[in-house]
Order: sequence, then C-alpha cells, then structure tokens
Amino acid sequence: MDVSGSSKATEAIFKNLKWLEKEIGTWLTGDSFSHVNYRMGDELFILSSREHYTLFIAIYAKLLWESGDFPLKCSFHSADMEIPEGDPEQWSHEAIKDTRRALDQVKKSYIQDFTSPEMSQEVDVALMYATDILNHMTDIQRQVASFKIGGMLQKDISARLDKNESTISAHYSKSRGRQLTSILAFLAEYYQVDDGPLREGFSTSFERRAES
Repeated sequence: MDVSGSSKATEAIFKNLKWLEKEIGTWLTGDSFSHVNYRMGDELFILSSREHYTLFIAIYAKLLWESGDFPLKCSFHSADMEIPEGDPEQWSHEAIKDTRRALDQVKKSYIQDFTSPEMSQEVDVALMYATDILNHMTDIQRQVASFKIGGMLQKDISARLDKNESTISAHYSKSRGRQLTSILAFLAEYYQVDDGPLREGFSTSFERRAES
C-alpha cells in the first residue's frame, strides 16, 4: 500500500501509516506466516500466508484511513511459493516484483485505488466502486459504516454517537456502507476467503481509535 500525493503530506499522515502497521500486525496473529512493515516514506509492505488475504487487509485499512486528500493505493497478489529464509524485505520473488509494477500503474488512476497483476474484470469493477465509496465518506458516515461493518446494532451506534436512530440510518445510507458490505461478501465468495477474523481485527482497531 502506498500513500498517493505523499510529497505534500504532513507528519500526521506518516503517523497514521505507523499506526496502521501496528494494528494490521494484530490482525494477522493467527497466520502461520505474516510480515507487516512501514517502509521509510509512504509505503506499507504486507505479506500473509493466507491466500488473497492482503486484498481484504487493504480494504479494511482504507476504511480506517481518514486522510481523504491522500488516498491509499493498494496492490495485492497471491502466489504459490515456499516461504524463503531470511529477511522478507530482501525477497526478490517475481510475484513481489509484479505486485510493485501493478502498484506503480494504479498510482496514476483517479478512479481506482486497487490493483493486482491478475485481476478479473468483475473484481476490477467491484473494487472501482469500493474506491468511490471509501474515498467519499464523511467522517460521521465512516464512523457509522465502520460500526455497522464491525457488527454493532443500530440502536447501540445511536447510543454511542448520541444521535437518534433515524439519523444513524440516514448516515449509513449516505455512506453506502450496505453496498460496501455487499462488495466484501462478493469478494469473499469469489476468492473463497473467510474474512471474519480480519473484520474482528478491524473492529477492534476502529474501537481503539474511536476511544483515543
């Protein structure tokens, strides 16, 4: 993942990346292998032993990302490979090179924040829609959608945010959180991924941020 337009970013943007590095690491504790590293500058490098998991990590990370003027661009890939010995930062597998090349291309796009060296047209369209949803939420819409995606009931969100339920319902509708949930369900079925553990990790991270 890479921050678009980071040459003009403030220190808060880089602190956000450092926070995401730590939080994403907690989402992957059940993996047989994982690696999360905030590289100097504006990039997060993430590896998971679970196939296609990095796509879902990217979506939940973007839902946590509050710096709309500097969107996160995400390239994901899955490869059938033995985990090499040594520092993952030094790996030179072709899949990593392909993923980086795809990231360099998507950085130029104004309508798509997700890419992969191998991505079907239907996934491309779904992620283009997800990009539009994630990049155009207001702060309150992002809060409500995040609580809902995390499994909180509407009445509990109402109490938490001190707003009546009809207001919460309106914010959720405007956030297009229901459509984002449908996209996540489509991707989970398409890639045969159980993103439940990631969703729980995301919810915990969001709660931590909301309470800070």
